[in-house]
This record gives sequence, C-alpha cells and structure tokens, in this order.
Amino acid sequence: MKTAIAIWTIDRVLLAIYLVALLVLLIAPIPGPEYRLLGIGADKWMHFALFGGLAVLLRWNLSTSRHAVFVCIGAASVVAGATEIVQSLVDYRSAELWDLLAGVLGATLGAVVTNQIVSSPVLQKIVGLLVVILGLILAAVFVFADLIGVGQSSPFGTLQIIGTALGALITAGGIGIYVKGLRGQ
Repeated sequence: MKTAIAIWTIDRVLLAIYLVALLVLLIAPIPGPEYRLLGIGADKWMHFALFGGLAVLLRWNLSTSRHAVFVCIGAASVVAGATEIVQSLVDYRSAELWDLLAGVLGATLGAVVTNQIVSSPVLQKIVGLLVVILGLILAAVFVFADLIGVGQSSPFGTLQIIGTALGALITAGGIGIYVKGLRGQ
C-alpha cells in the first residue's frame, strides 16, 4: 500500500488530470475562440500553451532524470502529433501542421524553462508562490465571472465549476512547487 501512495504524488495526480483535460479539449467537439494575437490564430496559441503545460508537468515529474528535458519535449511532441492524427479522423475537427508546430514549440519552451526552475530551490519557491496566486485568481475569476463581466451572463454552471476546479488544481500545483523548493529538491 505504501508504494501506491508514493506513486500517486500531487505531481502525478496533476499530470493525469491534465492529460485527461488536454485530450478532452483537443478531441471533443468544442468550438475554439476566434481571436488573433500578434497575427496568429487563437488555436495556435492554445496548442502552444496546452503542450507547453504538458511538458512542464512531465518535466516536473521526471526531475531526477538526466535527459528529462529531451524526454519531455519528445513525449509532448508525440502527444501533439497523435492528437492531430486523431483530429484528422473526426468530422468536427481539423488537423493542421501549424497546430503541431505550435505544440512542439510550446513543449520545447515549457520543458527548457521548467528545467531551469527544477534546478534551483529559490526559483521553485518564487514560481510556486506565483502559481498559487495565478490559481487563486483564476478560480476567483470563474466564481465571480458574472459579477465582473467575463463571458456571457449565465447562472453559475458547468463552466464556472470547471474553471474553479482548474484554479484549485493550479493552486495545488503551486503549493507542491513551493514545498519542493523548501525541501531543496
């Protein structure tokens, strides 16, 4: 029983939840945002951020591996490629090479930056606190979405619950990062 508990640390639980959420977001028939930022479509930014996040969580879980950066970039890139293949097989999604490239770039940046953070307890504590604050803000935004005018006015529903849960998970991840920094890991 002890081994099962050690295997499912907060890092691994967050990674598992993130993988499920990533696959749902990229495979389910959910319409994406239509805006452009710096001349690049929102879907490319989403792929960049989603696979960057995956690489961050993978790198965090492989903190003792010597070649973890390369493993994380490769694994996140394979998942990015696999999702594009699956998207090409369903009618309500489209596969694009630019989505794959955005995912690979996000994975690369996420793994490299996380590698620097993992190697410094001081950076871990700073980043941990910033992630906790980000998670709390995200949760608060979704809880008070109607009051502050984010999105369409609607009764507290699924979107708010999902957003609040995501904010709570991000907060938990930030606490985990901070604690690792305290321990010097």
